[in-house]
Amino acid sequence: MDWEERVRNHGKHGAKRRFKSGQWVQFEGLYMDDWGGDLLLLQGDLFPAHPQMGDTAWTYMGPSAILQPKSPKLNGHFVGF
Repeated sequence: MDWEERVRNHGKHGAKRRFKSGQWVQFEGLYMDDWGGDLLLLQGDLFPAHPQMGDTAWTYMGPSAILQPKSPKLNGHFVGF
């Protein structure tokens, strides 16, 4: 099963899947945390904790309109925080 097929099957039941800080990212795309921040994550990244609020849950919002060729991490820090 390729990445696009997994993403299509991911949301078939209408429920948004939630992930916790520290888990591995399974689906490349845009994620939103409990505090309203959003972040583009790639397969193999780890869901980060919020810098002020700590561990949080992440909701898959869908594939990104513009996929970046590399991880949005810069020197081990996540862009957007």
